Amino acid sequence: MKIAILESIIMPAGHEVEFDRIIVDELKALGNEVNFFVPQNFPFKIDYGVPAIELDGGEAISYAGAGPLKKFWLSMQREQRRAKWFASALQKAESGECDAIIVPTATYRYKRALLASNLKNSPVPVIFIVHGINPKEKEKFLQAAHACKSYKNIHFAVMTLREDFSTKDLPNVHFVLPPVYTPRALGVKPDFKTHDPLRLGFFGQYRKEKNIEFFLKAFQKANFKIPVNLLVQGATAKPSDAEDFVKLQEKYKNISNINFLHENLIGAKWEKTLLDTDIFLMPYGAQRYLYHWSAMLFTAIGYYKPVLQSPEINPEILAKHKIGEALKLDSIDIFSKQLETFVNEFPEKTQIYKNGLVEANKTFSPEVFAKHLLNICRIKQEPPL
Repeated sequence: MKIAILESIIMPAGHEVEFDRIIVDELKALGNEVNFFVPQNFPFKIDYGVPAIELDGGEAISYAGAGPLKKFWLSMQREQRRAKWFASALQKAESGECDAIIVPTATYRYKRALLASNLKNSPVPVIFIVHGINPKEKEKFLQAAHACKSYKNIHFAVMTLREDFSTKDLPNVHFVLPPVYTPRALGVKPDFKTHDPLRLGFFGQYRKEKNIEFFLKAFQKANFKIPVNLLVQGATAKPSDAEDFVKLQEKYKNISNINFLHENLIGAKWEKTLLDTDIFLMPYGAQRYLYHWSAMLFTAIGYYKPVLQSPEINPEILAKHKIGEALKLDSIDIFSKQLETFVNEFPEKTQIYKNGLVEANKTFSPEVFAKHLLNICRIKQEPPL
């Protein structure tokens, strides 16, 4: 099967980049021919090793550094261009350049551009991957799914651990388990291992909601019985976040077992940094993590790293797989005691966590995810007249 990945989002950091890599690698491993459909002059962060075919309709648009008014204007521009990219993709599908199209990151908002283009009448399956739906988005998503229901080759693959609504009357909506992220650039197979001193790591996109300083204060108060080092990595997209992260670096620069890394890590450097860590820390909590899968949690699983995390982060995982512990963020003292206990008891529980990670990797394997996408691709029907 010839599958085109229609990518139009300018990706700032590792997870978005690696998600596309999962799709490419796993579909190829299953015997498919894969290429990209992208806007003109699209700035890829890595080489995926497959052809990239340009779409008509203008270049991709980034919101980086834009204020509210400019962002509104850019969003209008992006939607207009998206409709043109969709129209261009349709022409390529009609000329036989693909047997299916996958849009790797989509929301209910894509409905407007889809209905404004003839891609809705695509002769090949078009799959929009939605990375979770929170309660505020649910009704709008259902409206979008119903609006596209009559277009038989349009599908929505919702990556989720929950089933918050029925799809009995929506055959175009499919629930799909998210895949774990695994190291691919280094060509190594991850396994469970630890270092001395024990290495704790906080990774990913830095935002104030992640409450890093709360964690740093708790880390300082904890009485560890074994040597421990902490790495805090922050990728910042907004100037205000970058300024905030630099302030944290300066404030804690004299703490010998805390190190900061203010950098977007992509590809081999990202993978090596993660592999060199023993435990992933995710003490940030927000309601949206109940509904949107956590890329960092699924990275921890794929890299065989136990987690210490907020209870809001995909609680279904810890309920089924003993890969770490959920935190209580009621106070710095309570959190500090939990962190202290987790670290001090870690040597005795390594086999428990290892077994849980092995099972979780089977459940959420990238191959299983790719097979689910292929099953949707095979639901091919003729478009309506």
